[in-house]
Amino acid sequence: MEARKAIEKTLGPTLELQKAIKSSLEPFLEQQIKLQKMFEGINLPSCQLPDFRPYAKQIEQYQKTLSGIINPAFEEIQRSFLELPPRVQEALLLLAQHGWYLDFNMPLPSLWEIEKAISSGEIDEVEEALVEYFDSQLDEIEKAISAQFPHRAHIISSAIKAHRSAEFYLSIPVFLAQADGICKEVVGQYLFMKKDKKPKTAIYVEQIAADTYKAALLSPLASSTPIGFSEHEREEDFNHLNRHMVLHGESLDYGSRVNGLKALSLLNYVSQALKKDEEYP
Repeated sequence: MEARKAIEKTLGPTLELQKAIKSSLEPFLEQQIKLQKMFEGINLPSCQLPDFRPYAKQIEQYQKTLSGIINPAFEEIQRSFLELPPRVQEALLLLAQHGWYLDFNMPLPSLWEIEKAISSGEIDEVEEALVEYFDSQLDEIEKAISAQFPHRAHIISSAIKAHRSAEFYLSIPVFLAQADGICKEVVGQYLFMKKDKKPKTAIYVEQIAADTYKAALLSPLASSTPIGFSEHEREEDFNHLNRHMVLHGESLDYGSRVNGLKALSLLNYVSQALKKDEEYP
């Protein structure tokens, strides 16, 4: 998967919406060019206003064309934005059920492709693609988290160094602990502590529910997912990366490259989703 900037603080216009806007406005732009050519070569006196009466019909037609294009375009944009939050939430939660978390530098269409592949049972293909992607982003992730939380930079640097050295049994607990610590630092709630069977970070997400786009983006922080499952939530054949099992010494085989990148994807997601310079209730 190729990385490029698409999302940072909020979802913003997606590539799909940009294409829709461009497609809808092309007739308007063509009409504008025609009108510009129509007025080319007309020398207007510098001390009097131009007489546009000869062009009244063209101007009226221009206004009608503009109204006919802009209104449907914005209706389509509004419809797309209304559909976006639930679609994003569904995709992010599906991803989290398999232990992975969104990097905001991924183009949004990649999220739809991942969702489609998981739903089709192509889990191995998704894992391979995400492993390759996050491995390629180690430098960028380290820089970004260290810049956002400079007082944690020495810990982040050591953990990523351990990951690069394939010391996954050392890096994974640190990634998980730092993700929890960032949640507590920024919104005052721990990710891996539960209240009413949901992570305590759900308290914050529920407070911003009116902001449907941001709430959808933060939905993994408001739902119970395998990485945070309690003992009672884990079935006998449970084999996912789980914070409790790692930090309490229950799991003895968690130290893999895939699990290392899953834990790092969570840390990266938390650091991007919870910006320290924002105001939180």
